[in-house]
Amino acid sequence: MKRSIAASLVCSLVVSFASASFAATAKRNDRFANIAPLETVSRSRAEAADHAAQVPGGASLLLEALRYRGANAKQLGLPAQLWCADFMNFVIKKAGGNKGTQSRAARSFLDFGKKLDGPRVGAIAILRRGGPQNGHVGIVRGTDGQGNPILISGNSGNMVRQSSYPKEKVLAYVMPPEYVLREIASAARAEAIKQQQQAQ
Repeated sequence: MKRSIAASLVCSLVVSFASASFAATAKRNDRFANIAPLETVSRSRAEAADHAAQVPGGASLLLEALRYRGANAKQLGLPAQLWCADFMNFVIKKAGGNKGTQSRAARSFLDFGKKLDGPRVGAIAILRRGGPQNGHVGIVRGTDGQGNPILISGNSGNMVRQSSYPKEKVLAYVMPPEYVLREIASAARAEAIKQQQQAQ
């Protein structure tokens, strides 16, 4: 009799513990039950560029710039010296924009488009470097833990590279003009149609 009561008590405790454990696990897993993508998943680079060009941020330029990471000026057909602005204009043209600033000066981008009050993915960052007329320009990929911009830029260690820069050196963040974003979106749509036709 005592053994059956003890066995029953042990069995009851095990079931109770298992239920509590299952409930805790279910509660933990429930946190991930309703996860949905925050933005649409693009099926191609052209579609991604088109999508990005339709929203504030113009990340289409970033997508284009990322294609050339690790390349040097010679590989891109750009001047060998002081070519960060050349790379920025190159990216704008390759992404579908008819023209950038048409200047080799990084600071020429200070007047290119709309100035922002802080970093934004796909924005153009203009930084001071060296003398009062010198600078550096790149496309914002994000920020580090201290709020310093992480840029994809040309002439960074003599190549296209991702690097973090001190936020104190930022002169401005700008978004390309609306007409440039429209041109890029149009080029992306045309590329998507071309790819569909080739796939048929």
